[in-house]
Amino acid sequence: METSNRRIEVSTEVRNKIIKTFGVTGKTVSNALNYTGERGQTDLAKRIRIMALENGGRHMASWPECETIHDANGMMRQIFDNGATIEVDKQTGDAQWFDPKGVKRGEKKNITIPQLYVMQELAASF
Repeated sequence: METSNRRIEVSTEVRNKIIKTFGVTGKTVSNALNYTGERGQTDLAKRIRIMALENGGRHMASWPECETIHDANGMMRQIFDNGATIEVDKQTGDAQWFDPKGVKRGEKKNITIPQLYVMQELAASF
């Protein structure tokens, strides 16, 4: 599962420079900079990303929007627009998430940041 909308942003000038340097189409550059499927994982795509970063490109990513509350009891709660929630015990790293009706849908012991991103995607998908 894709955990974020990861991409590299570049100026129009840099994009045109990449097209000219590699002799590729704008679509090829877009696939590389947006990590799109298999086309975004080729050796050419990797070289395009390197050139983009060397010419001022910036890594960008987006995740579902939510309200995050850190309380005095060591808990982090994330509340999504759809009513789903995630609770993380900051002492143990244990997390659980609930659908908009409050039904527990999953839990993970000692969660990592990438696992939290997946949980956020799931919570936001309701």
